[in-house]
Amino acid sequence: MTDGVVMLRPLATNDAPAWLAGEDEEQRRWFEAPRPSQLHDVRRFIAECQTSWRMMGSLRHWGIWSLEPDVLVGGVELRSLESDEVNLSYLVFPGQRRRGFALRAAQLALEYARTSLSAQSVVIKMLAGNEASRNLALALGAHYVGDAPSDGGATFNVFKLKLDDTPREE
Repeated sequence: MTDGVVMLRPLATNDAPAWLAGEDEEQRRWFEAPRPSQLHDVRRFIAECQTSWRMMGSLRHWGIWSLEPDVLVGGVELRSLESDEVNLSYLVFPGQRRRGFALRAAQLALEYARTSLSAQSVVIKMLAGNEASRNLALALGAHYVGDAPSDGGATFNVFKLKLDDTPREE
């Protein structure tokens, strides 16, 4: 999928070194990672994503590629929740942040959720204090609905978005 500026495609095993190179402390903090990833962790994650794609499982994860130049800049993912709801998450690697890649990728993923997964609504959770993620959720048209505990003992700010309310690309 592409909008002419970014392209989304499922990660391949040979993308693992580029994905690992994009990890930084900020990413680990906001995703509550207990330690820096190693190459075998990334390869296992990519294999899990590939299996979910093949089996039509609950996870859809894409790498985000900038088209000019053609470089991996991050990832976006949808996880099916209840019958008509998906969770959206996204990350952009250092050096590529604040250039609009996450917004473009999220918009493409939401269109996929609407058309291919028949999703009606989206949940976006971010750790309290993650202003970049909060701003992206608001830019997508999501509304704050409350807080929830994170797996790591912190607090998630939870946003929801009805897909019928999101603007479609013409």
